[in-house]
Formats: sequence, structure tokens, C-alpha cells
Amino acid sequence: MRFIRTVGLASIVAAMALVGASSASATSTQLCKVHTGLTCPGGQATTSVHMTLASGSVGRILSNLATVLCLTVLAEATPLGEGNPQSVHTLAIEFANCGNTAEHTNCYSEGGIEVEQLPLVTLLKTGLDEGSVTATNGQYRLICEDILGFIDIDCKFNSTGMLLAAGAQHLTANKTPITAVGDKSLCPDEPKLDGLLKTLANSYILGNSPPSPSTVLCKTHATKCEEKDQVKSLHLVTTKPPVLYNTVANIECESSLGTATVLGPAEPQKLDFTELTWKECHTRGAADNCTVTSKSMPTLDLKRTALSLGTATTLGLKVGIDCTILGLIELDCVYGSDVTLQAEGALHKEGSGHGMFTASKVVLKKLEGGGHCPESVKWDALYEPLEHVYIVE
Repeated sequence: MRFIRTVGLASIVAAMALVGASSASATSTQLCKVHTGLTCPGGQATTSVHMTLASGSVGRILSNLATVLCLTVLAEATPLGEGNPQSVHTLAIEFANCGNTAEHTNCYSEGGIEVEQLPLVTLLKTGLDEGSVTATNGQYRLICEDILGFIDIDCKFNSTGMLLAAGAQHLTANKTPITAVGDKSLCPDEPKLDGLLKTLANSYILGNSPPSPSTVLCKTHATKCEEKDQVKSLHLVTTKPPVLYNTVANIECESSLGTATVLGPAEPQKLDFTELTWKECHTRGAADNCTVTSKSMPTLDLKRTALSLGTATTLGLKVGIDCTILGLIELDCVYGSDVTLQAEGALHKEGSGHGMFTASKVVLKKLEGGGHCPESVKWDALYEPLEHVYIVE
């Protein structure tokens, strides 16, 4: 049964890894003893796989020379840790009753199948209860007597690149090609493997989907922010006078304050403002001749972009400006736009203090007002949290 052994060995090993494929994942694959979800629970990883021919089936090697049958196939393998794909080592393979005669005994090797190199295969989850197994190496020797009644063969095969399909606790070889190597005289041309293997114990192919990216403001600088350290509310104050630049008269305020409720980790994380105020606003050379107010409370979409860095996009921001300039020009205008502020965590760079949210002359467009109201203003401000915050995942 040398012929079938050669082909069967790689497939069987592959089969072990592949049998029982479950849902697809581009990130990881793991054989598991139970199927209670998409990922394998702790302590339930498959560490040993045993396979045999499915009931009522035989292994077959198809070639231009003859079809060799193998009535018994047993295999054992060890899956390694979760991976993309997962690696599986073959430990042993046993074949019996193999040949192309009625007795199925004319293909053999003393002491069992001669494996010149046990194969390593990789298992990749590809879909719902589907997977693929690829042999990365493996070499075998096939010896048969009296093929066609008068031909003896002694051939070598390599399983590198062999691809098998699996699902529903079965591994399927469907006319799967194997590669003849070395002296090919009297060896089958383009041999193919047919067979159906089944695991002796349930083994499912599970895996982790890529974790959804998330952003979270955190009180500590940690790789993962624990619930107790997540920022729930944010208090901001400007560290320099904020300015609304425009074509009529720039408006400067002594300070601006903000308070926001911070929602849970998400991508992006939401910050709902409950307060956004400007104090002691005026045009150049004047005193308290302007009032700047929030006409609606904005939200911020905070998204981490790098280590302790991010962007914060405003949604629903509306700023009212009411000024009397030189006693002659009246401004009664409302501005707003979805603009992006740059966000920095406390430890990003020297001088960032507790962290920073920077509006660097971002453009707010006119929403209401006529007469002397400029078509837009540029908001320039630097807000610092009252306590350390870090932007983490």
C-alpha cells in the first residue's frame, strides 16, 4: 500500500488538522474540543487529534498505472498554539490492507509505512464549518508488488503544497494531486488522492476575529484600561486666550471652559458636552464688548491614531457671537461646523501637561446672521484637562 501511504499520509495529517472547521476568521485559527461560540474557551483547546477513515469509505490513490485502495488508515497529530494559520505536527500514521488486488495486500513496507519525513501542515479557517489544510513538507516512499500482475514499483512522493478541504468533522481529499520525486521510472504519472477521514473525537476549528479597534480615555497609562481607570467625565480649561479670527474684528476671550460626559470605549469614543462657555470676550482694544455663547452642546468623536495621540471631531457645534464694535458695527451671528481638534495624552510630549485638545484655526461657517457677519471665523484654542488623561486602546 505504499502508493496510498504516500499520498494518504499527507492528506491524513492535513485532515487531522482540518477536520471540523467552523466559522472563518482572517486573524486566527484554533482547533477546539467544544463549539460553544466563535472562540475557544480557556482550557478547551485540542491538543491531540486521532483520525480514521469514515465509515464505509476507503482511501484511494488514482493514477494512470492503477488504483490502489487502503481499507484501514489511522493517524495521530498534535495541533500547536492558536495561529494564523495554526500549525499541526503529525506524530504517527498507520495503514493496513492496501493494494490493488482483491486481498489488498500487495502494497507494503516492512514495519509499516515508510515515512522519510513526517509532514507539518497548516490549518486555516476559511468559512462557516469550512477550512483548508496545506502541507509545508513531508516525504514518503511507496512500494507495491505485482501492480497489473507483473510490475513492481518503488516510488517517492513529496506532499509540500498539498491542499485539502475539511468541514463537519471530516477531511476530504478529492482527486488531490501529490508530487512524485526522484527516479520516476515505472512510477505513476500525476497520482491523485481520494479519501474521507473523520476525527474519533469532536474537534472544531474556531478562531478569533480581529478585535474591533477602540479608543478610551484613561486615568492611567496602561496597555489596556481597566474599568475602574476609565475617565467618566472630562473637565477642560484653556491654557491661553482662545481667539475667533474673522475679517471684521478678531474676538479674543480670557478663557473657555468645557465639561463632558465620557461614554464607554468605542471607535470612536463619544464625549457628550454638558457645558462649553467663553468668558470676558472682546475685540482688540475694547473691553467686554462681545458675548460668545454655545447655541447647542456638541459631542466629540475621539479616535486614537497613535501612542497617546488622537483626533476629536465635533458634532453639532454652534457658537453665537454678539458684539458691538466701535459703537457702530453690530454682530449677531451663529457659526458652526464639524471640525477636527488634535488630541494628545498627558505623556505624549513635554509641556502637554494633563493632555491637550487643540483647535488650530479650524474654520466655523456662518449658519445665521446677516449684515456685517463674516462668512466664517477661525477658532484657535488650546484646552487642557484638569487631571491627567491618556488616550489608549
